[in-house]
Amino acid sequence: MPPIDRYAIESGCSDEELLAVTRVYARDVVSEHDLTVSVGDLEWRLSTRAKRRAGMVRYRDGEPRSIVLARRQFENRGWNALAATIRHELVHAHLLNERGDPSHGDAFARLAAELETHVRCERFVDPRWWVRCVDCGDRLARYRRSKLVERPEEYRCGNCGGRFRVVRNE
Repeated sequence: MPPIDRYAIESGCSDEELLAVTRVYARDVVSEHDLTVSVGDLEWRLSTRAKRRAGMVRYRDGEPRSIVLARRQFENRGWNALAATIRHELVHAHLLNERGDPSHGDAFARLAAELETHVRCERFVDPRWWVRCVDCGDRLARYRRSKLVERPEEYRCGNCGGRFRVVRNE
């Protein structure tokens, strides 16, 4: 694995600077792990709106076209978290090229472990609401107003069948 600190960049950087470092880091990861991803052929973008998804590969006809990364993850969790997401998305792109498989299945989990990245990312933005089960304590994060947030009495917990209560996150 290329030393992550070599690529570290401050959160006050411009989008262009961040994307430039992202591409260099991605190219080095691809080279070191012999991934079938052409970093230069991909469009690299930042999302300023993403709150739940740290990154994603956009693809068409089984071929990766672009990688979108959440700027907010970088601002809230730093370079190391974003670097892990870059590796995660490179695993997706590689498996799309090799198997046409965009899932988080067994092949993904094995390669993610090899690249020392996550299968699911940690929350990087606090939700606006927590929907909690009164009986078992299970809780669901909600970032937007939804039917569940507006009318929790119409829903039941998937774990125990209990009732929900909505708590606004301050």
